[in-house]
Amino acid sequence: LDEGEHYVLRADMPGFTKEDIHIDLEGDRLNLTAEHKEEAKEEDKENYLRRERRYDALSRSFDIEGIDAGRISASYDNGVLELSLPKLEEKKPEARKIEIK
Repeated sequence: LDEGEHYVLRADMPGFTKEDIHIDLEGDRLNLTAEHKEEAKEEDKENYLRRERRYDALSRSFDIEGIDAGRISASYDNGVLELSLPKLEEKKPEARKIEIK
């Protein structure tokens, strides 16, 4: 989502906690990974009555060329991860005179 001076990236990630999510930068790549393991069991004194295991994982990479990587911010609320990706300021070439030799 282009919001003028920055982009907004939203990812629905229900079932994950903030601690399950990792965001890393490698050059012009932003890597988003999440992993969640859960095990539930009900047992009596002699045998297992029920045992469930759940494992969820995801991984995405995004090209962030043209983004000011030092100012990226993230928040996570109610299963939605939101990243603010500020655009790099365009530097206009300085006006100067060229000497004729």
